[in-house]
Amino acid sequence: MFRKRKTDSSAENGLWDPTVVSPVSPGYPQLGPGLYVTSVSLIGGRKNQQDVLDYRPLQGGGLAAVLCDGMGGLSGGALAARTACSGFFQECGSWDTAPDLPGLARKLDRRVSQLRGEDGLPLDGGSTLTAVMVRDSCFHWLSVGDSRIGLFRDGQIFWLNRLHNYQLELDEALYSGELSQAEYEAELPRGHALLSYLGCGYLKYIDFKTDQTLAPSDILLLCSDGFYDLLPETTLPAVLAALDKTLTNLPDLLAPYLGQTTRRMDNASAVIMRYR
Repeated sequence: MFRKRKTDSSAENGLWDPTVVSPVSPGYPQLGPGLYVTSVSLIGGRKNQQDVLDYRPLQGGGLAAVLCDGMGGLSGGALAARTACSGFFQECGSWDTAPDLPGLARKLDRRVSQLRGEDGLPLDGGSTLTAVMVRDSCFHWLSVGDSRIGLFRDGQIFWLNRLHNYQLELDEALYSGELSQAEYEAELPRGHALLSYLGCGYLKYIDFKTDQTLAPSDILLLCSDGFYDLLPETTLPAVLAALDKTLTNLPDLLAPYLGQTTRRMDNASAVIMRYR
């Protein structure tokens, strides 16, 4: 069992179609009219880096960005994350093709679940996935696992996806009356266990949304849980607000927090995009 176990929700197949938030800000280098992008990836206190990120121009215009947080023994998590990240770009096609984002997530789940280790046995690994496709003032997004997609607008950060962990199930059960408050609190310490992740063989939860609108100075953020833990929600908006127009000052803004790293600190990675 992985340290973080992660699971798919619509009425029928676990898909989630959240309400659009309306009113965020950032990027370097410029990749298309008015779009800047930058990234950061820190190893933290771990022996190896299992976060993988990438961003590339799309056929037909626009940009796709992906961040995957691998999990599992030895190099299994890193291989799972690399497979998921590269597989997204192989499968996503062009902007001009209507994206089947849930179908894409299931394809990547199969790819990762079919990986084998050097011993020929199934790989002890899995990966989260967050991805966005941006063109002009429009974007699509996809998420599986507990990495985050945020929209920073007018000084506030709106988290677009849910965290696919045991706490999500607990919250739903408490809300529906299936659990008492006492039962909920007794189970909550195990809330970080992942229920949906690429490589589990069945995606219990898939979050996605298409044709979302960006406003001038909006920022899109993809980040692993390690990055979110490094910059908690009380601090993150101030950092995003202080980014310059082309995002080149990100290392300076992160520097005060890097001294807080410990041996227990997870890999911490993020992709940041500003639309202007």
